[in-house]
Amino acid sequence: MDIKEMISVLSSHNIYIIFIIMFLESLNLTGIPSTIILPAIGILISLNNLSIIKILLLTIFASILGNIVFYFISYKFGSKIYDYLYNKFPKLQKCFDKAMNMSNKYGTKICLFGRLIPSIRSWISLVAGIFKVKLMDFILYSSIGIFIWDILLILVGYLIPIKY
Repeated sequence: MDIKEMISVLSSHNIYIIFIIMFLESLNLTGIPSTIILPAIGILISLNNLSIIKILLLTIFASILGNIVFYFISYKFGSKIYDYLYNKFPKLQKCFDKAMNMSNKYGTKICLFGRLIPSIRSWISLVAGIFKVKLMDFILYSSIGIFIWDILLILVGYLIPIKY
């Protein structure tokens, strides 16, 4: 799916679809990376004169909520999920290894810094759940990282003029 298709989908359903897509993206279930979704949302805001603050808060809330759900699933079943994905999808092994190494090196702060690295950000909740990161640390650091990530990528779509 390219950015034009994403804008078309978002335009037809606005707030509800934005919430659902961002929630599912944080669970790694959309198949569409946030590097496409968030700029498309920024373009949608610009084209439809939507409130950038309201939509930004919506994306952040949906992402945090989805990541908390993923954290709890990983906390309970993380090792099994990790082993399954690691062995079933060899292409993910490099990303998983990088996420695990960074988690070992930076501890709970990986929940912040990892959110800003595209190949790692999708797996932070899984890693945090496996390592049993304290919930409040996970929420705090993840929220800061999600806030930065969402603002930057939405602004890319909002501020850069794209003819659609």
